[in-house]
Amino acid sequence: MSRRLLVVIPLALVLCVALRAPAVAHTDPAATSRARAVASSVSTVNTSTTSRCLKRGARLTFAAGLACLKTRGEYGGTYNRSAQFGSTWIDANGDGLNTRADVLIAESTITVTMRASGRTVGSGRWYSLYDNLWVTSAAALDIDHLVPLAEVWRSGASSWSSDRRLRYANDIGVPWTLRAVSSGPNRAKGDKDPASWMPSFQGSWCTYLVEWVDVKIRWRLAVDATERSAMQREWVQAGCAQRVSAPRVTIALAP
Repeated sequence: MSRRLLVVIPLALVLCVALRAPAVAHTDPAATSRARAVASSVSTVNTSTTSRCLKRGARLTFAAGLACLKTRGEYGGTYNRSAQFGSTWIDANGDGLNTRADVLIAESTITVTMRASGRTVGSGRWYSLYDNLWVTSAAALDIDHLVPLAEVWRSGASSWSSDRRLRYANDIGVPWTLRAVSSGPNRAKGDKDPASWMPSFQGSWCTYLVEWVDVKIRWRLAVDATERSAMQREWVQAGCAQRVSAPRVTIALAP
């Protein structure tokens, strides 16, 4: 990941403002500023689709991407976030900063300002997808696992090694596994899938649904039947297919 110039200022000088963005059709400005690189089942995956699902860099329609995902019931075993995915952010790329700082730096549309330690982001300018807000205080933001850790556990990660689970929790290899978003919506979301929670700002739904599929394909996770049906319904409800440039699923399989 390329690094922006970081300016260190004392904490007391950081001024934090949250500005409401106009409620217009969603475009995601943070995407252009990111530096990160881009077996039970039902008969939703056919032979021709399977080859596209494995082709790195392939761009698929939402329906084709969703067809890449196997349908199976969720694993119901014991889940412990700290034990299974790690209790803290790590320095995933060896740059001296943890994953939270890396995401904040990558997604800010301006050069960030660091706190006195030089390791914690103080301010910048971020677009919070879930509630259509512009935010300038890093303290007002959470780093959301777009597909929550508990959902990942239920959808396939229960069989992963501890190293692979830690890599998922700190995945900065693509711009859609982790997102900087307002803390309120993120905490309301919790570990819910699209059948139980969607962002309050419906203009974000098309991007949110595509990125949910992006993540599940990348990490070879399954969907349950209710989750699949809900996503299909929400795609139609938000009018995603009728958009001139509907977002597309990107194939970027995790190593």
